[in-house]
This record gives sequence, C-alpha cells and structure tokens, in this order.
Amino acid sequence: MARPAYLGAIALAELSEMDRAREWASRALAIDPHDVLVRYNVACFHARVGDTEQAIDLLEQLLLHANHETKAWVKHDSDFDPIRSHSGWQKVLTLIE
Repeated sequence: MARPAYLGAIALAELSEMDRAREWASRALAIDPHDVLVRYNVACFHARVGDTEQAIDLLEQLLLHANHETKAWVKHDSDFDPIRSHSGWQKVLTLIE
C-alpha cells in the first residue's frame, strides 16, 4: 500500500527531515504510480514543501483521469495555496473546468 508512504512523507516533512520525506514520497509513487489518490497526496506533499514543479506535474497527470470530486478537492484544497501563484496553476485550472 502506498498510503503509509505518502503519509510518512508528510510526517517527515513536518519533522524537517526533507531528504527522507522526498524519498518516502517517491516510494509512494513507485508502489502505485497510477493511483489518482496517491498522485494527489504526493502532489499535496510537494506543494507544501516548495517542490512546485513536481506538484504541478502530478496534478496535470492526475487531472486527466480524475472525477469531479477530485477536481473539486484540487480547486479548494489549502495544501495547494503555496502554488496558486505559479504560472503552471493556470493549466491546472483549465484541466479542472
């Protein structure tokens, strides 16, 4: 299961263990690379820790196959507040609409 890996990444980031946190996020994607929720939560992780390009890339990939509920979450999730001013966010918004 990938869930413990992405939750671990978020916890490690809170402990300022950034190298390990990024390893755990990568591990989550390696475990289940096509799962929308895994991609979503790893995108949240990257947005929160300042890895803007990675967050945008994951969002673009997952939104191609996301349902309306997931799209609504992306639009309103405060985890993405740090990346909303990035130029790539506009493409994310077009994929949501």
